[in-house]
Amino acid sequence: MKIKMKNSIVKKLFIVNTVVFVSLIIVSLFFQQVLFEKFYIHKRKNESFNIAKNFVNVYRANGDLKEAFEKSVEDEKAFGYRFLVLDKYGDVKYVINPAIDRAAKENIKILGEILFRIKTDNLLSLVQDNTYKTVVYYEKRMPTSSIITIYNYKEKDEYIVCVTSLQPINEATKVIKEFYLYFFVAGVIITIILSLVYSKNISKPILEIKDTADRIANLDFSKNVEVKTDDELGMLAKAINTMSFNLQSTLNSLKEANKKLEEDIEKERKLEKMRKDFIATTSHELKTPISLIQGYLEAFKDDIFPKEDKDYYIDILLDETKKMSNLVNDMLDLSQLESGKYTLQIEQFDLSMLIEKVVNKFKANINEKNIDLELNLSEVLVEADFNRIEQVISNFLTNAIRHTDGKIKINLLKEFGYAKLEVINSGNRIPDEEIENIWSKFYKIDKSGNKKYGGTGLGLSIVKNIIDLHGGEVGVYNLEEGVCFYFKLPFSNVVDKRVEL
Repeated sequence: MKIKMKNSIVKKLFIVNTVVFVSLIIVSLFFQQVLFEKFYIHKRKNESFNIAKNFVNVYRANGDLKEAFEKSVEDEKAFGYRFLVLDKYGDVKYVINPAIDRAAKENIKILGEILFRIKTDNLLSLVQDNTYKTVVYYEKRMPTSSIITIYNYKEKDEYIVCVTSLQPINEATKVIKEFYLYFFVAGVIITIILSLVYSKNISKPILEIKDTADRIANLDFSKNVEVKTDDELGMLAKAINTMSFNLQSTLNSLKEANKKLEEDIEKERKLEKMRKDFIATTSHELKTPISLIQGYLEAFKDDIFPKEDKDYYIDILLDETKKMSNLVNDMLDLSQLESGKYTLQIEQFDLSMLIEKVVNKFKANINEKNIDLELNLSEVLVEADFNRIEQVISNFLTNAIRHTDGKIKINLLKEFGYAKLEVINSGNRIPDEEIENIWSKFYKIDKSGNKKYGGTGLGLSIVKNIIDLHGGEVGVYNLEEGVCFYFKLPFSNVVDKRVEL
């Protein structure tokens, strides 16, 4: 399978392998060039300090310089360490090194240089009583550089000086650097060759497995991976082939089971959402009247209200309980309608007669607001649930009364096989961005807080559910002079009739 080079696993593996190997070589070279000498000197300084400390401890314990040397310096390092005991003026009292006779001239020269540097740099004055001082000297006149550790033996007015030479490492560093240069070039060449071969050998079966996996992802089970090895890639190829076979053999049954499961889950989700919405919205809407009733009852208990005002406040309590009752009834209605198990009581009746009945029921409210009501009705026989359609018309009319500025028109007419009822009220238009929320539960057009007619915010949601159960259509749109709410129901017969009130 050919793929673009920029996405090739061969390229990625090649780059990763090359970068890792070359990085290791570079880090190693950096360590040798920058850190190796410092590390070596640091280690020798610690060693010199520890040997000097051991020497001083033995010398302070028994005063024997030779024993102190033997106990503090290992045999294989004896020739590399020299100890001087100086008086308080810096003059030599003793020189301790069993191997000094084997290279007397060289030792005398080195020790002379050491004493010269100690006096020239006034090192003795820098060492506090019974403390140590370790320094490194790089002296061109000396065959080697040295590490010097000085101890101020205050009780005896002596200075114990431990001297050890640093083996020249510059030449060794140069050789190592040259070696690393050849090693780096050879390593890069070998890495490129090995990485390319390795990457291709690894990527080829992986790409074949990917191709088969892509086919399986597209529900194409016609191709299997050719298993050529017994390693992890071979095991993966066998697993892919087994998965392909199992998926192909069970796909149909899984689809069927999944479809049924999705239906059950969706049904449960809707029921659960309805339950949560019911609890949440009911709790929210009941909170205010319950708090109000509680407050008034506590006031009655404490006899706060004057006797002549008690009837007024009792009416308020009754009004709040009525609102709660209406809310609970509306919630129960809505819950029942949305459950999908509600059965309509279908009967045939004249829709115009039902409209007139509802209008008469609201005449007191209409007259109280001086509303100009116009009815344009056609005699229409429909087959529907009488009580539920009465509830729809009542909700439409209540909503119109609440929001009109003085005029309501009700039209009942025939339209493409449906009886269409329109309730038009003059007044403010509904903002376009809010029209789609009209049928939502607890949505209220009136944002002013006016509760004169006790709206629960559930009426229009109930209307939509009732009309949907009848197989009809419900809607709303703005007019120049106001708003029109409508619903449509299948009808049985139409006879024109015009009534004006």
